[in-house]
Amino acid sequence: MTFTYTVSPKDWLGIAPIVVLVVMALVLMLVDLVLPHAGERSKHTGPANFTVLPAVGLLGVLGAMAAAVTLFFVDHPTSVFNNMLGADAGTLYADLIILAAGGLGILLSPAYLKRLKLVHQGEYYALLLLSMTGMLLMAGALSFLIVFVGLEMFSLALYILCSFIDKRQTSQESGMKYFLLSSFASAFLLYGIALIYAATGHTSFVDVQKFVVAQAHGHAPILLLVGLGLLTVGFAFKVSAVPFQAWTPDVYQGAPAPVTAFMSIGTKVAALLAFMRVFGFALSSVQSSWMPVVWAIAVLTVILGNLMALGQSNVKRLLAYSSIAHGGYLLIGVVVSGAAQQNHIGASAVLFYLTCYLFMNIGAFGVVSLLERIDNTGSDLSDLRGLWYRRPLLAGLLAFFLLSLAGFPPMAGFAAKYYLFYAALVGGHPELLIIGVVASVLGIYYYLRFIATMFMEGREGSHASSTHAAFERIPATPRPTRAPTGSLTRAASSTRGATAVAEKPASTKIAASPLPATAEIEPTHELEGWSWVALGIAALGTLVTGVILPFWLPQLQQAAQSLLK
Repeated sequence: MTFTYTVSPKDWLGIAPIVVLVVMALVLMLVDLVLPHAGERSKHTGPANFTVLPAVGLLGVLGAMAAAVTLFFVDHPTSVFNNMLGADAGTLYADLIILAAGGLGILLSPAYLKRLKLVHQGEYYALLLLSMTGMLLMAGALSFLIVFVGLEMFSLALYILCSFIDKRQTSQESGMKYFLLSSFASAFLLYGIALIYAATGHTSFVDVQKFVVAQAHGHAPILLLVGLGLLTVGFAFKVSAVPFQAWTPDVYQGAPAPVTAFMSIGTKVAALLAFMRVFGFALSSVQSSWMPVVWAIAVLTVILGNLMALGQSNVKRLLAYSSIAHGGYLLIGVVVSGAAQQNHIGASAVLFYLTCYLFMNIGAFGVVSLLERIDNTGSDLSDLRGLWYRRPLLAGLLAFFLLSLAGFPPMAGFAAKYYLFYAALVGGHPELLIIGVVASVLGIYYYLRFIATMFMEGREGSHASSTHAAFERIPATPRPTRAPTGSLTRAASSTRGATAVAEKPASTKIAASPLPATAEIEPTHELEGWSWVALGIAALGTLVTGVILPFWLPQLQQAAQSLLK
């Protein structure tokens, strides 16, 4: 048996965003090579690196977004490369969410990299673009093979990005944990694909759907059921669903904050689009076989994600458990997409929720990226005490994004949850509506706890606050001062200067840091403009999706009938 397929120009047109990203990733690495590098380290830390490289990366993202928007208005096939990749409206919409997350992640990076003296910036931005490419592949996959290729492509890039801060132990630990646990999840996914192919003889979603409709008659064969079980493990891991969520808090806390902001959105979009296509569409005829399992995972994720967030004292870990809970809400849409096939309301609710979640979650992590210090401190509850009195704009923005994540109107979180819970009610799952509302009320507590700490609590006394501020202004070569026994010796023995971070403001001990002391105190105001642009876009997007778009929800619901075909 022979197979011949000729690639046409329309095939390349359908994957134009992916082509633009790959080309710009290569261009970015070439630009990194030709930047001036008079010394051994100036190649990576020269002034041009902190502006030219992110500009090239951002240009690639904007070009890919322009290509995706253009495809909405030009005649092109809805599936390309022999029905292996989708180019329909739903796929292009998901592409825009992933690209927006990547673009905002790039905007948050220059000031962060400058402050932490991170080298190899060309590789950093190239890996961001390549991870976006993998996510676009997985989000548009119409074949199990492309699902696996996209998954591995963005996972390999994220392994390196999570451990990019080579002198921070928590960053190395997060990269290793993500690599080990994600490898197991990928193995489950691959075995599941192999068993589904053994049961059906196909890897294309359309062919699998035809086989199941013709052969299963509402009951999946045993081999197919086992394959679906293994497939569920792989997808649930990427969505951070219970009981496969253990990696999320440690990875989110140790990874660089801009990387965490990007991956918290991108991985969910890619995994959920593949999840919905496989379960909500390709295998909708045997929903009685998989629906109880996905329903249970969604309920456990919503409840336990909110419960585990109650005792957190670090804002990055709080946002990690919040991400787990929001993954559970999104799985409600997957359940509905299988039960309400006549109008695809579940798919439209998931896409709208992801749009809202994009802005409010990246905004919260963006504030954290400006607060985070060299030694991964700055985001604990104790560090946030009295933030309103020290940096009122950052405190106000963080409170704004946390309130949106909690679901307060008129911000994006309220509109997203309202539409998702409405979809659950219309889709025949009122119990998911009740569970979601109760869990959302429970989640309000831990968001308000951090907000109250920033606005209503001082920083352990005024003397402690002044001491902390003095340490932040400490010069690169400290002068000997009176201190308890041993403190002067430690300060004098440091030939590179003292670090800008104090372990406890009440103590005069200065924490040692493997990075140069000037990395914390070196001014980055000229680069923080990039971060403020990202925060402004996130805040504006949170308001627009929460105030303006809800008026268009009925039209969005009708338009969603053609999504994800």
